[in-house]
Amino acid sequence: MKISTLAHTIYKKCECCNRVKDIFFKMMVKDAKTGNLLVGDFDLCKNCGQNFGDILNLEVTTENVVTDFKFNE
Repeated sequence: MKISTLAHTIYKKCECCNRVKDIFFKMMVKDAKTGNLLVGDFDLCKNCGQNFGDILNLEVTTENVVTDFKFNE
């Protein structure tokens, strides 16, 4: 399983707690045998995403750096 942070939040229903909130995370579930095939995904709010990260021992954060710029170096 992998939990990804979305670049922009989406306001819709969390598929874990069924509340309409800002969606911060997408959890992708892959098959257990090979780990390559995508079985499904879940859109998660901030609280549910952080709780799943704690349960699965994965580091999750709501900060997402899209591009890193360096000037005059």
